[in-house]
Amino acid sequence: MRTLTCILAVALIGSVYAAAQTPVGVERRQHAAAALHDGILLLHAKSTLEFEADGFRQEPFFYYFTGLENTVGAVLAIDGKTGESWLFLPPKGPSRGGRLVLDAQPGAEAARRLGFEHVVDWSEMETFFSGRAAQASVLYFANAQFKSPELPSNLLSSTSPAAPIWLQPILQKWPTFEAKDATKQIQGLMDVQNADEIAALRAAAKATVRALLAGMRAIRPNVSQRSVEAVVESTCWKEGAHGAAGWPWAMAGENAVIPRPFASLARYDHLNRTMLPGELVRMDVGCEWDHYVGDLGTTVPVSGHYADDQRETWNIFVAAYQAGAKALRAGVTVDQVFEVWRNELAAHRASAKSQLAQHAIDSWSDRKNVPFWQVHTTNLLFALPSGPLKAGTTINYEPIASVDGQGFFLEDTYLITRVGAELLTPGVPYSAEDIEAAMR
Repeated sequence: MRTLTCILAVALIGSVYAAAQTPVGVERRQHAAAALHDGILLLHAKSTLEFEADGFRQEPFFYYFTGLENTVGAVLAIDGKTGESWLFLPPKGPSRGGRLVLDAQPGAEAARRLGFEHVVDWSEMETFFSGRAAQASVLYFANAQFKSPELPSNLLSSTSPAAPIWLQPILQKWPTFEAKDATKQIQGLMDVQNADEIAALRAAAKATVRALLAGMRAIRPNVSQRSVEAVVESTCWKEGAHGAAGWPWAMAGENAVIPRPFASLARYDHLNRTMLPGELVRMDVGCEWDHYVGDLGTTVPVSGHYADDQRETWNIFVAAYQAGAKALRAGVTVDQVFEVWRNELAAHRASAKSQLAQHAIDSWSDRKNVPFWQVHTTNLLFALPSGPLKAGTTINYEPIASVDGQGFFLEDTYLITRVGAELLTPGVPYSAEDIEAAMR
């Protein structure tokens, strides 16, 4: 639902560190400096503390390049021209909490241990930017997912209104800087996972399968969506994950038709409602493991059994899904996978009996009618692939479609290889008959 090098076996907790041959993120920062050699990449650690959250969740881009999971409010600067990285740390935490326990404190010792050239108090940022403003450098930034504008454009930098709000004062004070969005380039650097990342993603996938199955068994008429979502969240924790990677979706009826579920992100009630007999449910869930996310989904009937036309349509959808999954491998484009999916749909048109199935095949065969059909990368976050699929990339293959007011959706996590794709989420039923059996 909801984008290259090694993370060595080191868990950073509080201010205690384990020794490692290469500090976390060094090679990643070097790759970023090479890719953005004409400017400076700026990334901000998460600075908001949430009492309602189950724990502090670091900003994914910042975490990827630093490995610092408990550092609040810091700013990372990767200077592409010099190849040096600067970590600017705030001096204090919230006004009522004093200094926070961080993963690092300013000084040469922290710089050596973490592999930074500079770990300093963030009061030194002014000197850092002042010294580079005369060079008219580019300031690269990466935007968070599902971000809404925070101010009208007439109150922001006229040349870079898309830059995040924390970057705006810098652009206004030093107008010679040019800000550019490097989100896609950064996501591209994150495309291929190393062995440690893959291990975390495997663990997340395994827990996610258990959570999805538990959620399926909790579905029945006259229960709320939120009660099913709570079962999923609880199961993630029981399986050893760090809860859900994002609050799960158990969206029924009209709520199951994309893009409506996205409205839940901006609603206090999360579109919660009672599930009704005859409706289909979009189950879209993922558990988190060591910051890496799981993602898995399917379409199930509230009543525990599909209506005849739903059954036929779903089984045709599954056949197309499985044909597309067989096409997944390094070098294949998303468009090529879609063509395989569409061709399998068309192969069932002559034998389709119900009006729903016939209408679905006719509609879904035109890609403009399935705009949310996608393949996305899955690691610390979700992103679209940067070109053809690459070996070592973890992806989610996710056909999304709707017809006559009903949503149809199926999703698994795969590890792309040179000769195919390894399914990381086995054990989930596909056919209507197997899903009904699993829900009993």
